Amino acid sequence: MADKFKLPDSNGWDSFIDWMTDLSWINEQCICFIIEDYSQFLKEDPQSKEMVTEIFEEDILPFWENEVTEVVVDGKPRKFNVYLID
Repeated sequence: MADKFKLPDSNGWDSFIDWMTDLSWINEQCICFIIEDYSQFLKEDPQSKEMVTEIFEEDILPFWENEVTEVVVDGKPRKFNVYLID
């Protein structure tokens, strides 16, 4: 995910959340994230798979829906869609 989103650095979950709630280097207002073969995604590390899902549900998506307007000067919501495809 760090490669796909071109995260400047991603060392651990907190760093990942910080960068995913920044994304200032991406100009598009609608971001679409697709995980193909979701049943195989992090199959060898179910704990990380659960963590990724939880981070999107509890941190990233709510941030871009509303919280961005409360915590970022002139912050604007973005459409952020996540598709899990099997």
